Amino acid sequence: MDDRLTGSEHLGKSRVSGLLLGITLAALLSGVFYLYSNPQLVIMLTDQLWACF
Repeated sequence: MDDRLTGSEHLGKSRVSGLLLGITLAALLSGVFYLYSNPQLVIMLTDQLWACF
């Protein structure tokens, strides 16, 4: 049996993996935006950063 992908199967897997990558990146970016929209978190992170120096 031949295990090679045909053109349409390869395109389908490429679209699915691209869609999953896009959804993952969108979720990650929205999470980062949510965290940085919290002023107390930004102040805490800044204080921790300055405490390193």
